[in-house]
Amino acid sequence: MGESEMAVRVARGRWRSAEDRLFGSLLADPASYQRGVGAVQAVVAELRTRVDDAAGLVAAGERAEEIVAAACPDGVGLPAELVVGAASAMLDRELTAEREQRRRTDVMDAARAAGRAWAVVDGPAEVEDLTEGRMVAVHLATGTVVQATVDPWAREGAFAVEVMPGGELRSFGDRAEWLAELRRLRAQVDPS
Repeated sequence: MGESEMAVRVARGRWRSAEDRLFGSLLADPASYQRGVGAVQAVVAELRTRVDDAAGLVAAGERAEEIVAAACPDGVGLPAELVVGAASAMLDRELTAEREQRRRTDVMDAARAAGRAWAVVDGPAEVEDLTEGRMVAVHLATGTVVQATVDPWAREGAFAVEVMPGGELRSFGDRAEWLAELRRLRAQVDPS
């Protein structure tokens, strides 16, 4: 892990802590809560004009007073570091979600270009290689999602499969049975 990645990890901890402190303290007073949320939203909007990744958010934290002054010219009555930290946490989640959506779109576009019916957007390319965690496959023609999960620590039903839309979750205690069900479901969605 590089120095920049470590700085982002450390900053993410500070941002989450700032959110917890800020919103926890504001909950007792509804008027303060609305002002605080308004200030955080204004700072998020200001940060969007200045940064496009977590490293930019880390650097923005060093200019908290300047950013709060630009976003809230009438002041906020809260520590600038706290407001910028909470806003950074929110924007970081937004940026992470956007980046993940772009990654998934790229994976699906590549699968289409290769003429595949399915795109694996999370986990190993083959479900047989899944030993822990999840594999998410999207049927490109219909948008049907098949999620396979393995929880090696589960006492029962260590293997699960969920198809969306529909959301039916089925658990299995036997790996071979689970794999057979996954093959059946995928063939049902795409008989070709």
